[in-house]
Amino acid sequence: MLGNLLRGSVQGRRASAVLQCGAEAPVLRNGWSRALLSSAVRTSSDKSHIPGEAGSAAAATEACQSPTTATAAAAAAADPAATASATPQQLRHLQSGWAAVPSIAKTLGLAGLIPFIALSPPVAAHLPFLPGYVLANAAALQVGYGATIASFLGGVHWGAAMLDFRPEARNYELERYLWGVTPCLMAWPAIVMHPGPGAFAVATTLCVAHAVDGVFHRRGLMPPWYMSLRLPLSALAVAGVVITTGGG
Repeated sequence: MLGNLLRGSVQGRRASAVLQCGAEAPVLRNGWSRALLSSAVRTSSDKSHIPGEAGSAAAATEACQSPTTATAAAAAAADPAATASATPQQLRHLQSGWAAVPSIAKTLGLAGLIPFIALSPPVAAHLPFLPGYVLANAAALQVGYGATIASFLGGVHWGAAMLDFRPEARNYELERYLWGVTPCLMAWPAIVMHPGPGAFAVATTLCVAHAVDGVFHRRGLMPPWYMSLRLPLSALAVAGVVITTGGG
């Protein structure tokens, strides 16, 4: 009984610390955020010990000094128990904005832009390190790469749908699976087209994919930071392909 009282007291302090930290922050309504917090509760309840919880309570208080976790405290209004059990790393993923995007996603996303830019014929012509056969087929290679990325963007939704067991997410399950295969079908014909029309098909697919991602994001079906990553990547990828549309 004493152990239960101590555990309840520590969890209460952790919730209080987070609430004080984000008293004026906007409430997070993203369903993905609530799912992450619920997961944190389950993990904490399975592995909690009194000394560890006491340390986590101190960490929660300390986290108020960091902008990374400050706005995450707003989720406490929706689920205080979950917020009290979430780690600073988990709370970070409840935020939107470029700063909240995981570093690995930023790195791979930005690296993925290189073929879109480097293989645009006007750009490729000024890259002396490219082999001759790559330079001669730069537009076709860019279009093929763009079709591959379009398939990847659809696969994101297929994977997210498989892992989302929330009751409210079931309402969109059919839409998510159908959209998961649509971008690859839209971009697939581009690989046998002349580079100009093929690039136009890829650019159109990327624009449509970005718009649909925004719809799912507003429904709370994607991480809060997702569109902060997608916007600059989509803009630069489409820009690179549009150059090929005119010069391919």
